[in-house]
Amino acid sequence: MRGLGFGFGFYKSRRYFQRVLFSIMIAMALVLTGLSAVNSYVLERSVRSVQEDSNLKVLTQIQYNLSYMNEIIVRLSTFAYGDNFLIPLMYSEPLPQMDYIRGYNEMEKLMESSSFLHSMAVYNAGSGELYGSSSEFLVDGGETKRKMLDWLLRSPLPLPTSRLIPVSLGREGGDIDAFAFIVTDALRAYEGKESALILYIKPDWVFDSLRRMNGAGSGQGAIFIRTPDGNLLSDGQSSGVYAPKPEAVTALVAGTDPDRDASSGFVVGNAGDGKSIVTFMRGIGDWTILYIQPYAPLMKEVRESREKALLVTGAFLLIAAAVSFWLSFKLYGPIDAMLRRIRPHVKDGATGGGSNELDLMGDNVLRLSERLREISAEQIVEKHYLRTFLSDGGSIPEADMAQLIERHGLQLASDGPYCVCVFRIDRHADYERATTSSARRLHAFAILNIAQEQLSGDYRCETVDMHDGHSVLILSGPGVGAGMEAARPIVWDIQDTIERYYGLSLTCGIGDPVSRLSQLSAAYRQSCQLCLYMFAKGYKSIVLPEDVRANLSGGRRTLPPDIERRLTEALKKGQLTNAGGELEKAFALLTDFQYDDMLRAVSDLAWAVKNTAAEMINNRLVSISIDPEQIPRIMEGDRSLEDIYMSFLSACAQICETQRAPGAERYEWIVGTIKTLIEQKFQDPNLSQQSIASTVKLTSAYVGKLFKDQCGTTVTEYMNEVRLAHARRLLLQTDDTIADIMDQCGYSNQSYFFRLFKGKFGSTPKEYRIKRSLSS
Repeated sequence: MRGLGFGFGFYKSRRYFQRVLFSIMIAMALVLTGLSAVNSYVLERSVRSVQEDSNLKVLTQIQYNLSYMNEIIVRLSTFAYGDNFLIPLMYSEPLPQMDYIRGYNEMEKLMESSSFLHSMAVYNAGSGELYGSSSEFLVDGGETKRKMLDWLLRSPLPLPTSRLIPVSLGREGGDIDAFAFIVTDALRAYEGKESALILYIKPDWVFDSLRRMNGAGSGQGAIFIRTPDGNLLSDGQSSGVYAPKPEAVTALVAGTDPDRDASSGFVVGNAGDGKSIVTFMRGIGDWTILYIQPYAPLMKEVRESREKALLVTGAFLLIAAAVSFWLSFKLYGPIDAMLRRIRPHVKDGATGGGSNELDLMGDNVLRLSERLREISAEQIVEKHYLRTFLSDGGSIPEADMAQLIERHGLQLASDGPYCVCVFRIDRHADYERATTSSARRLHAFAILNIAQEQLSGDYRCETVDMHDGHSVLILSGPGVGAGMEAARPIVWDIQDTIERYYGLSLTCGIGDPVSRLSQLSAAYRQSCQLCLYMFAKGYKSIVLPEDVRANLSGGRRTLPPDIERRLTEALKKGQLTNAGGELEKAFALLTDFQYDDMLRAVSDLAWAVKNTAAEMINNRLVSISIDPEQIPRIMEGDRSLEDIYMSFLSACAQICETQRAPGAERYEWIVGTIKTLIEQKFQDPNLSQQSIASTVKLTSAYVGKLFKDQCGTTVTEYMNEVRLAHARRLLLQTDDTIADIMDQCGYSNQSYFFRLFKGKFGSTPKEYRIKRSLSS
C-alpha cells in the first residue's frame, strides 16, 4: 500500500479504484442484508408453523368436547321424542287433562335428570299449542310462549333440525341465553307444519369449554364458534378483549378454503381488528371453531430478533466497509504500479478527467486495445456494418459506405481496390458437433487475429466473423491491385500457425479484387464459392479464381455413362481391380467439374453402388458386410474427394469379397490402399492403424493381420519407416529444427522420435546431421 497515498486527490484521480471499492462494498452490503432478510423470513415462518400446530391441538380438544356433548343431546332427544308421556302432547287433539299432567311431569323429570337443559317445549301442530317446562313459560303471562312461537313458526328461513341453534329467550338485545335443538319425524328443515320437540340447552354447556381453553392459553386472542349465518359466538369474556368482525373472518376462512372440504386451516390477514392469525377447524354440524389471535403480540420475539439482526448487520456493514477499503487497496496495488511506469511516457493532457486508469493503459497499449475493442459497443457496430457490406452491400449507397468507413475508422481504403478472403474450417460439420460454442468463439477470435496480424504488414485489413463458420478478411490498398497470388505464402503461414496451435485445418478462398465498395457482397459470395472447392483440392487448400477457372469453364458436366456401367458390372462379378480402376477414372474426371456437378456425379455413383449391392442381395441371396442404405451417406459432411474416394474403395471391397474367395489380387489392392494412405497422410499425428481401418471401413484387427501377412511387417512399423525416411531427408536437405521436422513427420513425442530414429540409423537426429555435414 506504500506509494498509494490517502488524500482526497487520490480518490478523485483514481476512478477505477472507486469502482473496485464501491463494488466490493455494495456486494458485501447486499450479501449481509440478504442474509438478514432471509433469516428473519425463516424465523417468522418457523414461529407461524409452531403456532399453527399449537392452535390446531387446542381446537382439536374443543372439537372433541363439543362432539361429545352433541352426542349426549342426540341421545336425549331420541329418548324424549319416543317418550309415551310426551307423544300425546305432540299429537293429541284435543289433549286430555291427564295426558297434559303426565306430559308436564315427564318434562320435569327430564329436566331434573339433565343438568345441561335450560328448558323443554313441545309443539302440537294439530292444535297449534306449545307446551313448555320453564317457570317463565308458566308465570310470565305468555310472553315466553309468544317468543318461542314467533321464533319457531315465523322464522324468515327454515330452521335446521337435529342441530344446535343459538336463541335468545329472556335477554334483551339479542344476547344468546340458550341453544335450541329441534326434533321432528322428518329429516328436512323445520317450517312449522309438523309437531316437534324442542330442547333448550344452557349456553354455559358450550361456552364453558371455550372459556376453559381461553383461560389455559397465553391470553393473546380468543376462541370463537362461527355459525352458518356468519355470526361469531364467544364465551362472553374473551370477546370483550378481542372483537374481530364476522364478515372479515368469513372472508379470510373462505379464501383459505376454496374447495370447502378441508377440515382445518391456518391464515394470516385482517380480521377486522388489525392483522391477525386465524386458525379454523370444522366443529359439530355447520359450526366452525376459530382461534383468532392478534399478529403483533405473537410475533413480538420475531420483531425483536429482526431488530437485533439489523443492528448486527449494521455493525458488520461497518466492518465490511473497512475490509472493502483494505481489499481495494490490495487489488489496486498492481494497477497503480503499472500506472507509475506508464505516466512518464504519456503525453501532456492525455490523462484528462474523462478517463480512468484502464482507459489510460488501454490508450498506451495498442495491442491490448485492439483485442478488447471486439467486445466494445463501437466494435459491435463496426462488425455489424462490415457484415452488412458483405451480405447486402448493394442496398447501401456507396457514399454512405465510405462515410461509415471514415466515421468508424475502419482499416479500409476509401478508393479501393478491395479483396475478400474467407477462411473456413475443414470438416466443418464434424467440428460443429465436437466443439462447444465457447471453444468455437475462441477459435474464430484466434483465426481472425492471427490472420490480421500476418496480413496487415502488406494490406490494410478488417476482420469479421460471419457466424456461419466463415472468418472473413477484407483487404484493401495498393497491394491488392498487384494481384492476390502474392498473398498465397502468407495465407499458408496462417493455416500452418492455426493448425500448429489449435489443431484446425483451414481452407481459404481468395476472390478477385473489386474496385468499388458496393461490389464487396459479390466478392464475398465468390470467396465462399471458392472455399467449396476444398472438395476437389483437398483439406488446407488455398483457392484463387485462376485455380478453378478450368472447372468453371463450359456448361454442365456429367460422368460418361460407360464408367457407371462398367463399375456396376465389375461389382457384380467381384472384380475389385476393375471396379477400383473405374472409380479412379471417375474421380480423376471429377476434379475438373464445377462444384455442383461434382456433388451430383458423386451422388449418382453412390446410388449406383447402393442399387447394385441391393440387387445382389435380392437376386443372389448373398450376405454383404456393408448396409447398402449406408452407401449414399458416404458423401455426407464436409469431406474431400480423396476421403470419399477411399470410402468408395472400401465399400466396393466389401461388396466384392462376397463374390469370390479372398485372393492375392484383392489382398494386394487393400494393402496398396493402406500404403497409399500412409504415404499421403504420414504428417498427421493422429494417423494410426485404427484410423486407417476406419477409413477403409474394415476392422483394425483384420487390417493388421492382412498387412502383416502380405508385407511381413506391421502397419505401425511401415508407418515409422515412411516417417523416418522423410525425417532423414529433411535433416540432410533443410535447415529446419528438430522440432519442426518432428511436426512435419507426424511425431509429437520427442523421446519416442529419438528412440525410433536411433534404432533405425544408429544415432540421434542431431548427431546424424552433424556426422553427415562433416563427412560431406
